[in-house]
Amino acid sequence: MSRKRKKKDKPIKSVVDIVIPVMNRFDLLEKCLDAIPDAVGDIPYKVYIYDNASKKEDADKFYNELDRTITTVVRSPKNVGFPRACNEGVKRGRSEFIFLLNSDAILYPDSIKILVEDMRNDKDIGILGMKLLFPQDQVGDPIRPAGKIQHVGLFTNIRAEIIHAFVGWSSDNPKPNKVRDVYAVTGAALMTRRNIWIKVGGFFEGYGMGTFEDVDFAMMVREMGYKICVNVNAVADHYTNATAVSEKVSYPLRENSSIFLSRWKDKLVWSEWEIL
Repeated sequence: MSRKRKKKDKPIKSVVDIVIPVMNRFDLLEKCLDAIPDAVGDIPYKVYIYDNASKKEDADKFYNELDRTITTVVRSPKNVGFPRACNEGVKRGRSEFIFLLNSDAILYPDSIKILVEDMRNDKDIGILGMKLLFPQDQVGDPIRPAGKIQHVGLFTNIRAEIIHAFVGWSSDNPKPNKVRDVYAVTGAALMTRRNIWIKVGGFFEGYGMGTFEDVDFAMMVREMGYKICVNVNAVADHYTNATAVSEKVSYPLRENSSIFLSRWKDKLVWSEWEIL
């Protein structure tokens, strides 16, 4: 994944901690890790993989062959869910910026570098996301149209439902391709500041296996006075729900929606109108 440093090299302080929860699907994790060096450019980084009870034989083989120069692997004997996996992974790092990354997201060159530079240039940004596309090799999938937009920010519709904006739109359509403030950002590719993460307490683990923890986190960060933004110049392909489908993992969408509303219903405002 990266060239090993020589012993005489002085340790370089990392700027961003990349936290990747994973459960099996080492085929996608390998692609994910291989894309990171070009995505960060010259920015020092560390990777923290939190393994949610992957099959032991496959995990042993993959991690034994992994370059541990800048990568830390934490293996859990059980699937603790996405929110807790992120929290536990973040605890291992010390970098100024935290980048949460799904193992099924394949970054484009300079994507993390773009996000870090944005965060450095605008201290009011608390959370920053990127443009995620359905991969080109998913041809023939009517739900995940190849090469089209999967994520450019989350918004609320008039019924207070959390929605992805511009899903299925052309990746080069000018309307969704704006650097803008958004209501929330998917946890599949989310950058924040460590001091903010600590103040909020990370993801709320009451969401169990996951869903809504990213929106919940955004609500907390906005309450602190920070902006939530997406920079569409930073891009990744996202094999949406790849692990959930192959591993038959179910997420408590209805239950978590109720939990989210019980925590935030009095603070929700209609935001979709801003992009109509």
